[in-house]
Amino acid sequence: MRRYLILAPVLLLAAPASAQIWGGPSLKGPSGGAMSRDRSAAETAKIRSDIRDGRSGGQLTRREAKQLRREAYQVDTLEERFAAGGLSPSEEAELFARREALRNDVVAKRSGQRK
Repeated sequence: MRRYLILAPVLLLAAPASAQIWGGPSLKGPSGGAMSRDRSAAETAKIRSDIRDGRSGGQLTRREAKQLRREAYQVDTLEERFAAGGLSPSEEAELFARREALRNDVVAKRSGQRK
């Protein structure tokens, strides 16, 4: 019993330090490097293709397609602005989140789940 009483303060001191080790989400691809600009451009091109397919298939109205294309343009513009000085991990995370949100919007609107 004494052993546990002696170890308890040591364990309590170590707990807060171990909670600060995690550095956030990783955006590394299968090769281990950060997401390349070519790959991100290809993902945006795929989203644009989905918008085009949704418009031609009647799943998106002209107004919805225009709004989604505008959002894709904003993501590309933001990426160009960020890339001018090199992408930081937080900038990569923001671009990733914006691209995912746009992709989810396209899928939701094409499937008829209007906001």
